[in-house]
Amino acid sequence: MLTTLVSFIVLLLVLIFVHELGHFLAAKLLGVKVEKFSLGFPPKLWSKKIGETEYQLAWLPLGGYVSLLGENPGVEIPPEDQARCFSAKPLWVRAIVVAAGPLFNIIFAVFALWVVNFSAGVQYVLPEVGPVAEESPAQKAGLKTDDMIFLINSHPITSFSEIQEIVDISANAFPGKPITLTVHRPNGEKGEVINLQVTPEKSEWTDLLGDAQKGWTIGVKPRTKPIIDEAIAGKPAQEGGVLPGDIIVSIDGVLTPDWTDVMSVIKGTDVTEEVDGKIVHQKPKPLKVVIDRNGQEVILSLTPVLDPVIQPDGKTGFTPILGLKPRMSIMRRPLSLKDSFFAGVEETWAVSVLTVKTFIRLFQTKISVKVLGGPLMIAEVAGKKAREGLVDFIWVMALISVNLAIINLVPLPILDGGQLLFFLIEAIRRRPLSLRFREACQWVGVTAMVALMILVFYNDIHRWVTRFSGPAVSQVEVVE
Repeated sequence: MLTTLVSFIVLLLVLIFVHELGHFLAAKLLGVKVEKFSLGFPPKLWSKKIGETEYQLAWLPLGGYVSLLGENPGVEIPPEDQARCFSAKPLWVRAIVVAAGPLFNIIFAVFALWVVNFSAGVQYVLPEVGPVAEESPAQKAGLKTDDMIFLINSHPITSFSEIQEIVDISANAFPGKPITLTVHRPNGEKGEVINLQVTPEKSEWTDLLGDAQKGWTIGVKPRTKPIIDEAIAGKPAQEGGVLPGDIIVSIDGVLTPDWTDVMSVIKGTDVTEEVDGKIVHQKPKPLKVVIDRNGQEVILSLTPVLDPVIQPDGKTGFTPILGLKPRMSIMRRPLSLKDSFFAGVEETWAVSVLTVKTFIRLFQTKISVKVLGGPLMIAEVAGKKAREGLVDFIWVMALISVNLAIINLVPLPILDGGQLLFFLIEAIRRRPLSLRFREACQWVGVTAMVALMILVFYNDIHRWVTRFSGPAVSQVEVVE
C-alpha cells in the first residue's frame, strides 16, 4: 500500500513538474513575467519567493499551474511590467507558451523511453511457432508447433513480429506467390533444417480499438510453453502447491501443449446463466492438474477463483483463474545510444497515435466511457510497475506522460488545447474573442472537467467495489 501511494505521488509530481516547466521556461525565454509556479492545488503546503517568482508546493497533487502576469483580464498591470504582460505579447508568443506544456510531456516521454531502451534493450519474442490454425496456409505447408523460423525468402528472422512484416511485404508485392520458410525443427539430438513453401492468404481481424483490419496471414501464433514462471501469492495455484518451473501437462484430462491451451481449458470452466437480467456464475469446480516437475508426475486439485476483468464495453466482468504466469519466450536486444533514441521516438509516436485514436473512438461512442480510469487506476498501475522495478516504472511514466499531453491538447477551454483554439480563431478573425465569450467558454470547460472527474472517480470506485464484492455465484454445484 505504501509503495502504491509513494509511486503514485512521485509519478504525478514528476509529470506535473515537467508539464508546468514547459510553460515556465517558454514564458521566461519569451519575456513573459511568471508570478507563481505551483505543483499541486491549494491549500498551500510550502512556498518561497525567488526573484520575481513564487514557487509553491500544494497539498492536492492532481495538477499544477504557472501564473503569468496579465493572463487574467481585469488585473491592473504596473507600467514598468506592461511589456512583459502575457496578453500584450504577439499571438505566436502566447501560442508557444501554451503549447510548451504538452510539448515537454512528449519530450519527457521520448527521453524516458530512450533511457529505458538503452539500459534494458528492446524486448522481442523468438520466432518460434506456437499453435497452428486448422486449415491455415501454415498447416497445409506442414509447419508444426516448436518449429523455429530463421529465414523467410532467405531474409534472416530474429523476432516473431518480423514474420508478419515480411509476409505482408511479400504478399502485397506478389499476391498468390508462395514464400519460402526455412525452419529448424527439433527432431532428434540436433534437429533438422527444412524449407517449406507457404502461400499467405487474406485475413480480417479487429485491432485493440475494435476496428476492422485487413492483411495477410499464414495462420501461426508465437510459442508460449506451459512452463510456470510464477504462481501468484494468495491465488489457488500457489496455495495448491504449484512451483516455478512446473510444466502443465493436462487439465481435467485435456492435454495442454501450449499456454493458449491452458488458458482455454481454465476459461472454459466458467458456466454462466442470466437470472433476472443479471449474469450468475456457477460455483467453480476443482480441476485435476497434471504437472511435470523435474521429470516427476505431480497431480494437484486446484479450484479456480473468479477474477474481475475490464471488458471492451467498459463493464467489469469475471473470468476463472488459477493465478499462474507463464515463462515467456521474450528476449532483450541491446541498443546503442543512437538506436535507443530513435526507438524512443517511434514508441512515443505509436502511443500518441493510439491515444488520439482512442479519444476519437470515445467521442464516436465506439468505446465506452466506462473504460476510462482516474487517480485510483493510475495509482494501482504505478504501484504495480514500481514493484516490478525502476525500468518498468519509468516506462509507464512515459506512457502516462503522452496521455497527459494529448489530454491537454483537447480543445476544451480550460485546457491548453482550448487556449490554442482561441488563438487560432483570433488569428483568423484578426482580433481576439470578446472577454464575455471567453469567460462563458471557461465555465463550460470547468463544468466539463468536473463532470469528467466525477465520471473517472465513479469508474474507479465501481471497479473497486465490484472487485471486492465479487460476482453473483450460484451455490448449486454442477454434477457431471
